[in-house]
Amino acid sequence: MELRHIHSFLSLAKNLSFSRTAQLVHLTQPALSLQIQALEKEIGVTLFERNRRKTILTPAGVAFQREVAGGVIRLDQAVQSARLAAKGKLGVVRLGFVSTAAAHMVPRLIREYRSINPRVEFSLRNVLTADQRRMLEEDSLDVGFLRMPFIAGPEIEVMPIHKEEFVIVVPASHPLARKPSVRLSETADETYVLYERAHAPGFHDLVLGILSHADVIPGIIQVAGEMPTLIALIASGAGISLLPASAVKISTAAVVACKIRDKIPTSEIGLVWCKKPSSPTVDQFRKFAVANARVD
Repeated sequence: MELRHIHSFLSLAKNLSFSRTAQLVHLTQPALSLQIQALEKEIGVTLFERNRRKTILTPAGVAFQREVAGGVIRLDQAVQSARLAAKGKLGVVRLGFVSTAAAHMVPRLIREYRSINPRVEFSLRNVLTADQRRMLEEDSLDVGFLRMPFIAGPEIEVMPIHKEEFVIVVPASHPLARKPSVRLSETADETYVLYERAHAPGFHDLVLGILSHADVIPGIIQVAGEMPTLIALIASGAGISLLPASAVKISTAAVVACKIRDKIPTSEIGLVWCKKPSSPTVDQFRKFAVANARVD
């Protein structure tokens, strides 16, 4: 049973005019008649009673119209959905992110992407940098936002998409909080709270390397696996820390981000994904994220 025959039948059942229907479906009247005859032969019933004056549906035609109309609508929807999915405009993106990316970058990217692709859905999870590799390899994550440095590997691709300055974060009551900028050497006698290495080895080692280059050997009293937790520890007076500037931007804790006068590397957020083929929906979002990543 051909779909074009069904569409011709539904149009004729609505208009009850061979001439009018032939114009609407872009056929000649003889061609339309042949389609209806073929459909009736396949079903084994007469669908229309027709003569020179009028065309009407038979009882069998009424029953067939009632049942087939909904099926055609669902089929058309299925065809449209398939076309959208092939273009990356329909589907689900499973997205993981570290807390600082969640606070600044991820919500805006999703909002802007869905404004042009409203039928794309996102499954969102706060995932530590160290866990994103495992989840990608297990195929429980499509795309991740993480703190660099990050060693990719043969199956994993990573691309830096955002750079920002490091700052020294101190309690609001700390003497350094009153300075417009500081040198790292001024923190040599301070107690530090640091991001736990197990959760982001590359980032942890980068921070220690920056401090070591400035001849600062930090006394580490506590570590944490989330930036907001580090900020809370700093506010409580547990110590100070070297953190990306975005970690402090939306915090309401009583801390101050001090600019650093030393020339030091920047902190980067990277986009990570598996090299194996993925869905068009994931591919399209990944390209969009690379092109539009920024922190407001």
